Amino acid sequence: MSNTQNTSEPSQVPEAQWEEARRRMSVIQRLAKNPARGQEEIDCAVRELGVSRAQVYVLLRRYLTDPRVTSLLPRRRGPDAGFSKLSVEVEQLVDEAIESVYLARQRPNMSDLLEEIGRRCHAVGLKPPGRKAIATRLRKRPRQEIVLRREGRKAARDQFGPVVGSLEAAWPLALVQIDHTLVDVIVVDSVTRAPIQRPWLTLAIDVYSRCVAGFYLSLEPPSTTSVALCIAHAVLPKLQWLADRKIESEWPVQGLMARLHLDNAKEFRSEALRRGCEQYGIAIDHRPVRTPHYGGHIERLIGTMMGKVHLLPGTTFSNVHVKGDLDPEKTAAMTLDELERWLGNVIAGVYHRTVHRSLNTIPIAAWERGIVGDASTPGSGEPSGVDDPRRFLIDFLPIERRLVRREGLQLNSIHYWSDLLSVWIGEPEKMIVRYDPRDLSRIYLLGPDGQYYDIAYRDVRRPPISLWEQRLALKRLREERHPHIDEAAIFRTIDAMREIVDHAITTSKAARRHRERRFRLIPGGRVDSIPVPDSAPVTGREVPVRQPHEDMLPVEEWS
Repeated sequence: MSNTQNTSEPSQVPEAQWEEARRRMSVIQRLAKNPARGQEEIDCAVRELGVSRAQVYVLLRRYLTDPRVTSLLPRRRGPDAGFSKLSVEVEQLVDEAIESVYLARQRPNMSDLLEEIGRRCHAVGLKPPGRKAIATRLRKRPRQEIVLRREGRKAARDQFGPVVGSLEAAWPLALVQIDHTLVDVIVVDSVTRAPIQRPWLTLAIDVYSRCVAGFYLSLEPPSTTSVALCIAHAVLPKLQWLADRKIESEWPVQGLMARLHLDNAKEFRSEALRRGCEQYGIAIDHRPVRTPHYGGHIERLIGTMMGKVHLLPGTTFSNVHVKGDLDPEKTAAMTLDELERWLGNVIAGVYHRTVHRSLNTIPIAAWERGIVGDASTPGSGEPSGVDDPRRFLIDFLPIERRLVRREGLQLNSIHYWSDLLSVWIGEPEKMIVRYDPRDLSRIYLLGPDGQYYDIAYRDVRRPPISLWEQRLALKRLREERHPHIDEAAIFRTIDAMREIVDHAITTSKAARRHRERRFRLIPGGRVDSIPVPDSAPVTGREVPVRQPHEDMLPVEEWS
């Protein structure tokens, strides 16, 4: 085993160690998904990985506890925090007893398992573990594996096998498709109610149930960040999201998907998206070139949603012939927030409860059947969730590396400071910094303990800005051949540009679009804070009841 400390931050892992962990994952994931695995499969894994049988069991246990690539990284010799106190020999004996005794069609109870483990331990001179230790290991086993082994393969059929080379999904969230569309309706400015533009919609569909897993609505073209925010909406619980928008329908779809099916657009091939998905064990399949039928499920969903949008004021319809002499800019009436709420109601209250022709049932019923099962097929159980939603989002944000200096950190020509930085001043190695391109007023520094720390502007009086504003200001300063392009000059230029935009809103759609993006900035730039309404003073920093993805900002997105 390598003498390398395990880390939960993918970007900090050397490429060689990351590739080794990915190689391990391809083998261990196959074992984890095969509830009928026996000694032959374990021996095959031993040969493929070049490790001992005991180490295969250790890796399998790590993966079942934390199904991410980082759980399989080479580790320093010796126990990690929270590592089992049982010896490797006892662990192996317990795993083998669970495999051969408990996961059997006879359905023995816990007392039978304890008796068998005690007998095996005494036979080889080992101290048997207690009931609590064995119960803990049983709880770590996937529910579907226990159902399959104790109730039989025939009942489960192929429901829990991997999806390879097929767009058919055997259980909820086994396969999720994501794509974008330009919405066939013009939205208006939230203050003047004047028309702005058609927004972009990123949609995710669960292929098994045809439920909408999540979506993201924005004024900006598709990008890596819009994909990440759609994934976050799909994975995280939606209860608070629905309540904030006063949507009374239920939307239970949540949890980590097994695979993502994407087309070949550049936003689907970024390093940040690839590493983020690998970190959480989400496989990515790209649609073969020139094979549009592979995206049939998401394409049909987009067609269904656009068909409903055509009933809204300000619709542009799908083609000029249908539109006729209708002027959508004159009839446009909905803001971006109102359109988002309307879409939420349509998805959760109408689409999910309308019979789907290919399923012969409503999507929400198909989802529930896949989770809890029915008379003929056991359910897959509740999908795996995310323990730390904030960390989940940060794992998809852009990455930079910076040295901590006496004046703090500098990123995008802006200085940042926090008292905790004094601990790392003079460190010879650059530290990982992530940032939200839509709000630069706060960045996230990865500490040596594996935690991210919020670092704010050094000058806290400066307003939140987005990366597109910063770049536009730099461009203008260079065009004007400004002698001193520094932080102060950038913020002065942005203030001037914002003033021009505010004066131009009655005549310019572009100006209204820029101002609408600015109004949707989060005060303080936190991923775990709440947007402040335009009429409210900028005061509060944090409202813990909200989900982080609800506060990620719909401004510019950067791959």
